[in-house]
Amino acid sequence: MSRASQRGSIAAAARLLTSTLRESQDTDPLILLWKDWRETFASSQRLCHEAQRLERELAEKIGFPRVEIPLDGPGRPSVVATDARQIDRVLGTAPATRSLRRRLKRDLAAAQARWDAEAVAVGLTSAMEREAAADRRVDELLRTASRTPARSIPGVIAKLAIATEWSELEPDADGYPWDFIRGVLADLTALTAKEA
Repeated sequence: MSRASQRGSIAAAARLLTSTLRESQDTDPLILLWKDWRETFASSQRLCHEAQRLERELAEKIGFPRVEIPLDGPGRPSVVATDARQIDRVLGTAPATRSLRRRLKRDLAAAQARWDAEAVAVGLTSAMEREAAADRRVDELLRTASRTPARSIPGVIAKLAIATEWSELEPDADGYPWDFIRGVLADLTALTAKEA
């Protein structure tokens, strides 16, 4: 299925489910969950883009926290370290490199402290915290949706709409959409058995 037809399927499902929400008094819990999912997922995506924009701007302004490790020998390029353990891995732990390792680790800690302070000042830290909270809520809604039995065909559509939208963004996510597919199979089997 092409991405355009996937988006078309999601849009058609959204129209149907929105209409069902407007018209029905006794709504399948999955349709209400889908509504919450859509809002939370959209918010999560907005917050992700905001955090990425702020991180890009900060990186352009001060650069990412890192140090260059000089290597012995003519023509050997330096190695960039973003973590103190990388410094030890590159230089080893021999006493001859102790002074250089200490200096590089101090420089890296200073660069990280500057990054952290600037991240707070420009709102990156706050944006990342809001994004993480929204992502946790998205994960919670995904787990709930995959485990909630549908009470109607629109409920099954809601479950599939959530799985489809999620898998479009995270095609390799653990368990998804397979948890949903198993759940939808059980839902359709139960709904069909009730009608028989």
